[in-house]
Amino acid sequence: MGGEERVAWAAPSVKSAERALRLLELLTGREPQSFMELQRALGMPKSSLHAMLAALGGQGWVATDRRGGFVLGYRARAMGLSGLDESDVIGLTEDVMEGLRDSLNETIHLARLEEENVRYLLSKYSRHALGVHFRPGRRMPAHVTALGKAMLATLPVPELEASLPAEYIALTPQTLTSADRLLADLAQTRERGFAIDGEEGTVGLRCFAVALCHDDLPLVAISCSVPVARLDEAKVRATTRSLLAARQALLARLRPLV
Repeated sequence: MGGEERVAWAAPSVKSAERALRLLELLTGREPQSFMELQRALGMPKSSLHAMLAALGGQGWVATDRRGGFVLGYRARAMGLSGLDESDVIGLTEDVMEGLRDSLNETIHLARLEEENVRYLLSKYSRHALGVHFRPGRRMPAHVTALGKAMLATLPVPELEASLPAEYIALTPQTLTSADRLLADLAQTRERGFAIDGEEGTVGLRCFAVALCHDDLPLVAISCSVPVARLDEAKVRATTRSLLAARQALLARLRPLV
């Protein structure tokens, strides 16, 4: 095979690698595993297991549930056939959302598309007194939000037509109230790579959003909401650059599309 090196599969084992693989195998079951259960199964000193869990957790291979039990992380789940569910998507995006919130000092939202609406999954709130507070689970018409328009712009024509609203409810004077106006806006969104909500959902608030499109993900989007009182052209440029960079970083965490 030319000058290529061949892997010697019968070579002596590397103990740390074997333990890491065994740990992942232990987490493939339905039930979360406690630290003590993992320690007993692996026969590892506490300090070594702590270090291994920290290393695998930092790379997205291991995560914890709400009770502190250990489960497979988003990177391990993405290797499977079923892809990532909502809790995995939150695990995938949360640290990047926190970084966006801290660097821009504005509120960052994660949402998914559900027919004609968006449903908010997670928000990281700014430290400003004048801020944006949408709670997880809240729904809004997709056509009035940057989040919704970012996701609608990615859909093939049959799916897009099925997701267009039956009635264009105007929440503000700036809301797009016809299919023609919305489709023109979606064309601009595709061209520039991000969506803009110009006070279409809430008076005094502009939002910018990017969609995350990948076979392992449900269709979701991330947005930054900025009150118009503190928005200028420099802020717009910084916000959109940061969102595009965040999308690239998040998609790089997933398996390449072929």
